[in-house]
Amino acid sequence: MTSKSQKTESKTATVGKSIRIGLDLQKKAKKILSIANTKKAGRKVKIDQLLSVALDLVTDDHIKKLQEQTLTNEDRKELLRQKYINHHGPISRDEFTGFMMTEAYVTFLDSQINNSELSQMVMK
Repeated sequence: MTSKSQKTESKTATVGKSIRIGLDLQKKAKKILSIANTKKAGRKVKIDQLLSVALDLVTDDHIKKLQEQTLTNEDRKELLRQKYINHHGPISRDEFTGFMMTEAYVTFLDSQINNSELSQMVMK
């Protein structure tokens, strides 16, 4: 007797995942989709297709801007303290807060303003 081996087709299912977005962003996406789907023929444009195109347009500058937007004032202060440590040696957070109330801090800050990365961070 010969046994027949059965071939099972394994279909790769697309895995979807939910993400939370704001109501205003949802309305904007629906508006763009309704414009994209006003056509006489063809399938409907889906949200994942729209997002794929949009995400391909994101540049490194956009990412840097997003990263800067997430910084709190405490984060900016800590970045300045780390710059101070690199140039002048260790200082505690409390001591740095006290240092920020002196004229020497203004001089330190002026010297750091020439650094474009830091000046953009401080000016925000």
